[in-house]
Amino acid sequence: MKLFSVKLYCPTLFSTIGGAEKFTAMIAQYLVKTFKDIDLGLIAQKAEDAQLWESIDFLNQNYGLSLSSDIKIEILEEEKAGLWSRYAAHRDLRKTSINVDLYINCFHNVQFFYGKKNVHLIHFPANRRTVNSPTFSQRPLLKPIAYILDKKYERCYDLFICNSLFTEAWLARYWNIKPERRTVLNPPATSSSMWSSKMEEEKENMILLLSRFDKRKNMLEAVKYFCGHGNLFPNWRLVVAGYCNEKNKEYYNNVVSAARGHRIEVKVNLSRSDLKTLYKNAKIFWHVMGFNVDENTDPLNVEHFGITTVEAMAAGAVPVVIDKGGQREIVDDGINGFRWKNLEELGSLTQKLIMNPDLRLTLSKSAVEKSNKYSLEAFNANIDTIFREHNLIPMEYRK
Repeated sequence: MKLFSVKLYCPTLFSTIGGAEKFTAMIAQYLVKTFKDIDLGLIAQKAEDAQLWESIDFLNQNYGLSLSSDIKIEILEEEKAGLWSRYAAHRDLRKTSINVDLYINCFHNVQFFYGKKNVHLIHFPANRRTVNSPTFSQRPLLKPIAYILDKKYERCYDLFICNSLFTEAWLARYWNIKPERRTVLNPPATSSSMWSSKMEEEKENMILLLSRFDKRKNMLEAVKYFCGHGNLFPNWRLVVAGYCNEKNKEYYNNVVSAARGHRIEVKVNLSRSDLKTLYKNAKIFWHVMGFNVDENTDPLNVEHFGITTVEAMAAGAVPVVIDKGGQREIVDDGINGFRWKNLEELGSLTQKLIMNPDLRLTLSKSAVEKSNKYSLEAFNANIDTIFREHNLIPMEYRK
């Protein structure tokens, strides 16, 4: 039987540890476990000030996968500044899709491709070039070109897969993609979990803030708030953890400096095992991305889903998260966690959990139950339904 070619494009797949990268890697895992006779390739890109781990082992170790080392990896050159350089880089990127049976773009761009079938995995949609592109929108003479490119993007995809209802709503708003060409697939977070008394016994008086060290994640604001309101959380400590590359080293250092001298520990680039321990020990989980952001005018800078929130819930940590973006879909306020609108509410709701252990325990049990909606098992079932309904890979290639 002829090999069925599939390529997944995610430029940061081998240089960053994050939700988009994990989502891409989990799709690759689904493909190799579900289908036979497929020729799978992963496409990434060099990036300035970022170390590149050009290895399948990098994905397996960080996301707990079992991908084969014979999967093809293609690394594109870093995109340079300048109109011509960008055109050349985009042309080279599109060439990777020629004669490919199924091409999955796993990045938030507005590129079009030449695959026999094309799918765009949307973490959050970019707006039209005619509206938001710094290259085209400010240059009236180039707007006809932008219009043509937008149409090519809009028409080339057989399916748009969105990571949340929040993201799907903005895709429809920006691009008017019809319902039959879009669907929602929540990212995989963790394996199915069941609450037990042992889970509670392992907990400590610890609040966990876990995210990528990035200014957009607002970790510094959360640290400063904890420092200035430590009386609300007596005998509790805050642990701030996440991934950091060279690009965000200065921001990481700012977080470390702000935390110094307080009941705060800052941990960076931990192993999967160490991250699991943090989730297991935490009683409360904070998420702050979107603070001081108007999601109606700047939706890009709020959390579009929230994998770390789900991972914390699966371990029995009660989430106290901002009432914006995709977090609303995960956390049902007062049922399996709390959502806050300002830092004063973050503090008061956290204090409420600290002062009322029975309430925290009730919400912890509900959080574990809700997390199963976003489990690996649920993800595999949901993505399989999408592949079947849209016939993305013919039935004869199923194992």
